[in-house]
Amino acid sequence: MKDQKSIVSLIMIVFLITSLSLPIFKPMVFIPVKAEIVGGVGSSAWHNNSSLSVFIIHNEPRINWYDFQYNNSGTWVSRMNQKIEVDNDSEYRFIINISSDQGWADIEFINLTAWYDNGTESSYYNQTEGGNFNLKIQYENTTDTSDNPVFRYLWPDVEVTFGSAESRVVNDTLYGLDGVTEARNITFPFIPNKQIRYAPGNRTVWNDNDTLVGNSSKYGLHNNLSWNFNITVEDQDGYQSWVKNEFGVYRYTEIISAENPGIVGFPGANFSATDGNGSGYIEIVTCSNGNYNLSVNMQDLIHEHMASHTINKSNVYVKGGDRTSFKNLLTTVYLYGGSQDGMDEYHSPTPSNNSVSTTNIEYQCYIPDGQLAGEYTSPLYYHLHTQEE
Repeated sequence: MKDQKSIVSLIMIVFLITSLSLPIFKPMVFIPVKAEIVGGVGSSAWHNNSSLSVFIIHNEPRINWYDFQYNNSGTWVSRMNQKIEVDNDSEYRFIINISSDQGWADIEFINLTAWYDNGTESSYYNQTEGGNFNLKIQYENTTDTSDNPVFRYLWPDVEVTFGSAESRVVNDTLYGLDGVTEARNITFPFIPNKQIRYAPGNRTVWNDNDTLVGNSSKYGLHNNLSWNFNITVEDQDGYQSWVKNEFGVYRYTEIISAENPGIVGFPGANFSATDGNGSGYIEIVTCSNGNYNLSVNMQDLIHEHMASHTINKSNVYVKGGDRTSFKNLLTTVYLYGGSQDGMDEYHSPTPSNNSVSTTNIEYQCYIPDGQLAGEYTSPLYYHLHTQEE
């Protein structure tokens, strides 16, 4: 029995060895593969990677932004809807960013006007009002490339010192189309002189709202007693865009010079500075950029060597300015305004093409009988006041 088991075991071993050598008994690994078909297999398909673009261009030029600025030690600071100083030194500028979808060669004119509104927003630029009430600057595009524009400073002549205007190529990154739109920054710098009209506007809070009018024009005139300005851009086909806004001006008041009058005469009579060896009319040079009054006062005249000898100031008379007849200087005498002798409280500034005002004044003195010979003098006190509006 033991021998039979040994024989069976041997036969099994031989069978196993033989089976391993046959290819039909080699182990095989099957990897399942899923085939994916790309394309319109099924009932629905989507493609969301394309888009439609609509490019809008304008016939009229476009004013993208603008400002009225003050040169603060080399840094330009906005003063739109704020008051400015006028002192023959402070520099300001208008700056306008303009673009054209028709190319810059299509731009023809940029007109900038500014004016004192005299208390009403229905006012407009009017050169006849004088240079201290109006301003006008023009840009003309004279070449297809706009490399040599013409800047014209049309008004005023002396109340404003104009700087060097500039046209600089920029990009309209907000509304412009590459290869189509061309844009420029245009700057008009200037220094206003001292008599540019005082304009307090709203002395508390300015209304600085802009109202859109049409595609790119804006209206921003809301504060009376201000300087209004209008910037209008016009192309070759007559299309226009414009903006309107405003700023204020602080009061400026200055007495620049006053000459010394001199009177020569004998006791017992009236003598004028225009008589004999007198000084003649004297001039007082002033600056005021609003309604104003001008007065003069004095002390009794005192002998230069003997102070006990005087001439009472009631013996001295003056006329000039709006005062056409002599008035004695016992009290303050107004040459302009002051509600004195029928004059208005304030003298209204007249249209001026000068940076200063010059007034001729005449003095007269009654020399009492027996007055000691010699020179008598008194200080003269001039007072110029600009009305707060």
